Parts: sequence; structure tokens; C-alpha cells
Amino acid sequence: MRVSALVLILFAMFAGSAIAACLTIPEDKKVIRFDSKLGDVTFAHQKHASLRITKCATCHHKHQPSDQVMLPCHECHKHKAGESDPPKTKTALHTRCIGCHEYTIASGVPAGPVKKKCKLCHVK
Repeated sequence: MRVSALVLILFAMFAGSAIAACLTIPEDKKVIRFDSKLGDVTFAHQKHASLRITKCATCHHKHQPSDQVMLPCHECHKHKAGESDPPKTKTALHTRCIGCHEYTIASGVPAGPVKKKCKLCHVK
């Protein structure tokens, strides 16, 4: 399963280049806070969007060039997912974020927290 998650992340990174134009990040979305029981997570959206390795579709993988808005993760990834639904929000974010950090570190570039470093992202 670990290999398949990495393959999905790599595919999303490179498939994102097919989407030529991204929408501008609104002021109120440049930094996003996710509420969590373990502690709130502050995501530097603008910082991640400006990295050379990422494209909008790296995370917004359902975005189409004709779309006028970027949908937030929880539009598709619900907090409680059913059997036929996309992975729940927590699973999707952990897979995407940690997987990208692991991939980036493996390629010799410093990156954010990885597995078992929960409190680096989750702050009470």
C-alpha cells in the first residue's frame, strides 16, 4: 500500500503539469487552518503552491481547466467516508502531505514533517 500511495502522489505531481493555468489563491486561503482533535494544523498554502515541485493539481487533483473555482478537500473527502466514497479527509491529507514530504526528502531536498512527527503539524 505504501508503494501505491507514492505512485499516486507522483502521478498527481506530474499530471498537474497538464493543467496550464491555475487560479489565484484568495487572500483568506494563503494560510489555511484545519481543526483537529490532536491540535490545529496550519497549512502554508501560498508557500506550498509556489514550490517548484508542486502544481495546483498536485492537491486539487479533480480540477479541470474550465473550472472557475478550486474545490476544498472536504468537498469530496468527507470527515466520515463510506465504502464507495473517496478516502476521508484525514486519510487523504495524511497520504498527500506525508507522502510528498517523504518523496521530497528521498530526492535530497529538505521538506516538512513525516510519519510519527504528529506534533510538528498538530499544535494545541
